[in-house]
Amino acid sequence: MTLMRSTLFFPILVAFLSLSPMRVDAESGNQSQLLEEASLFFQQATQQDDQSQSADLYGKALIRFEKLVQDGVRNGKLYYNLGNAYFQLHDLGRAILNYRRALLYLPDDENLRQNLRYAESQQPDRIESKQETKIAKVLFFWHYDFSARLRLFLLVAANALFWALLTIRLYRRQGSWWSLALSLTLGLLLAGSLLYDRLGRHAQGVVVAAETVARKGDGQAYSPSFSAPLHAGLVFSLVEKRGDWLYIELVDGRRCWVAAESSEMI
Repeated sequence: MTLMRSTLFFPILVAFLSLSPMRVDAESGNQSQLLEEASLFFQQATQQDDQSQSADLYGKALIRFEKLVQDGVRNGKLYYNLGNAYFQLHDLGRAILNYRRALLYLPDDENLRQNLRYAESQQPDRIESKQETKIAKVLFFWHYDFSARLRLFLLVAANALFWALLTIRLYRRQGSWWSLALSLTLGLLLAGSLLYDRLGRHAQGVVVAAETVARKGDGQAYSPSFSAPLHAGLVFSLVEKRGDWLYIELVDGRRCWVAAESSEMI
């Protein structure tokens, strides 16, 4: 694995300056007030020329967005705004973490995906996906490129088509078995894709510490797994949690241990 450190560069992009509209089903007026204040501070921050004042305003917005999460508010727009605020404050790890959390609720939001792609392009650890994953992304492109919502829609359509073709075949003696087999196969592939989303994947997390040393065992006494530390923003799959340590798998298939405090789960 090659780990490359690079200086993070945070250009002022229009995509990152827009506050994503959000509604809060507030249980109290306090939550509505927090949202209004956070939105106001965020908008004021985007209009500041002074970087220190801008950072102060983003920080105030961030505190209020986080308070909403602590109060139990969970939605894609809130996580999207958290990601934007963290990005502007140069906290790449938590920006990527919250963009990915937002993606669970907003899988079809292209602006969100663009922000996530840009943020991840700033992550300094250059780790190539294992060859099997690259092949799988080509062969099963619908699983990786289509959102869960679209796959569910296509599954319903394939299921309806199968039963319609079967009815025509049985009662009118029309249609071919090939068309039946094709619609059934399509439905099974889509169903398998959705089932894998729910049951087959490891939970994912993101390194949020500026740097963390990956080790060969669950303790500081173990030697490092790599010649360089892992950096904020690195996404991993969780294999096992043991006390204060996480056994993780990187995208290239290699595994190591990291301190739990250095990361947060998506």
